[in-house]
Amino acid sequence: MPKKKQEKKKIVKPKPDGYVFGRPTIYSEELADKICDAVATNPVGFDTIRKLYQFPMSGVIREWRRKHPNFNAKYLTAKSFQAELMVEEIDDMLPHEIKTYLDDRGNERIDAPSASLAIAKVNNRKWTAARLAPKRYGDVSQLDTLKGENEELKKEMEELRAQLDQKHKKDY
Repeated sequence: MPKKKQEKKKIVKPKPDGYVFGRPTIYSEELADKICDAVATNPVGFDTIRKLYQFPMSGVIREWRRKHPNFNAKYLTAKSFQAELMVEEIDDMLPHEIKTYLDDRGNERIDAPSASLAIAKVNNRKWTAARLAPKRYGDVSQLDTLKGENEELKKEMEELRAQLDQKHKKDY
């Protein structure tokens, strides 16, 4: 027969007035500026930046963005600069990332796996830039389609309102 585990009772001591639970925050405008500068000048994700510069965890940064509107605005601006940086580096990526080799006849050939990897990296950067700055790097045809659908919906709403007005019209 298995033994029952004995439950230990925790003794809860009363906390003094003004006691704040949890770890104290280290937020400061100076740290916020350093974080935004690092984001704006590095074309990598925040977890990589955090490890390089020893910044707080990404969950803490999200909390700060929620609590400090000024920091959130700076962070969004930094992300748009990061998108520009990512797009600017696309042209530099291709020549360096694609490897070549000489075949049996001495002709220079492109290594297909390295070309595929480079193309995938470029597509990833383009996709990320389109999400970070959709007005600048997003798909124009997609934006036009949404505008057209919006216009159609407006017309349909006007027609429905006119029908309802006609149906519920009262003669006084």
